[in-house]
Amino acid sequence: MSQRLTDTLTLYLDEIGKYPLLTKKEEVRLSEQIRAGQSASEHMKRSQYRDLEELQKLERTVKQAARAKERFILGNLRLVVSVAKKYPATGSLELEDLIQEGNVGLEHAVQKFDGRKGFKFSTYGTFWIRQAINRLIDQHSNLIRIPADTHSALRRQLREADVNSPGLSAEMTRIHALTQMTSLDRPIVVDEDRDLHSVVASEDNSPEDLLRSWHDAEMIQKVLRQLPPKTEAMLRYRFGLDDGIERTFREIGALLDVSAESARRTVAKAISHLADEPSLSNT
Repeated sequence: MSQRLTDTLTLYLDEIGKYPLLTKKEEVRLSEQIRAGQSASEHMKRSQYRDLEELQKLERTVKQAARAKERFILGNLRLVVSVAKKYPATGSLELEDLIQEGNVGLEHAVQKFDGRKGFKFSTYGTFWIRQAINRLIDQHSNLIRIPADTHSALRRQLREADVNSPGLSAEMTRIHALTQMTSLDRPIVVDEDRDLHSVVASEDNSPEDLLRSWHDAEMIQKVLRQLPPKTEAMLRYRFGLDDGIERTFREIGALLDVSAESARRTVAKAISHLADEPSLSNT
C-alpha cells in the first residue's frame, strides 16, 4: 500500500524505531509481570491484604506491571505500523488514524497476552490490532452506523460465504446492503424494479418520464429501430409502447430469456442514451 508520510508521521516512525524489539524470553517475563500486576490490583480493590506491608508489596507489583506494560507496548509499536500499512486508502482516514487505533488494539493485546502458552506475541497482537483498525474503518465507511459486534458477525459470514450465496443469512444480507455505497440505478431490493432514482425527489423530468411522453411520437419509433433488436424489444415491453402494458424487468427477462438484472441494466443504459439524443430533445 502506498500511504503518504507526513512530517509528523515521519518523526513518529523515527521515534518508535529507537525502542528495541522484544525477544521471546522478554515477552514471557513482561507478560508475567503484567498478569501479576492485574492480580495485585484486584487484591487491592477488594482489600485482600493483611497489613500495610502487604499493601505496599501489592503497590510495588502494580507499578512494576505498569512499567512492563509500557516496555511491551513500546517494543511492538512497529508491529502496529506494519499492520496499518497493509490497509488500502480509506477516504477520510489517514495512515496516522489507523496507527492510532491500532495502538489501542495493541494495548488490549498486551493486557491479555499469556507468554506461557508458547507462541510469539506478534501473531496474537496482530489479531487485536486488526480488530481495532477494522472497527475504525467500519465506523467511517458506512452511511448507517452498525454496532461493532454486528459488523464482526457480518465479516465472519462474508469470509465463510459469498454475499449472494445461501450461506449469508437474510439479516446479514440486509445489513451488508446498508453498509455499501451504491449507484442510484441499483435496485433497492434484489429482483425488484424500484431503484434509488425512484425515491430521490427531483424537479426535473427523468429519462423515463420523457420516454413515456414520447411514446406516441413518430421520432421515437425511428430512434428505437436504430437500437439492437433485443434492446428495442426491452424498451417496448418496459414502457408498453406497443400495447400500453408496462412490464417489470422480471417479466421482460422471462419474455426475452435474460435475467431481470440484465434487462434492468440494458434498459437503464438505453434510456440514458435516448435522453441525450438531439432529435428527441427537440420534439
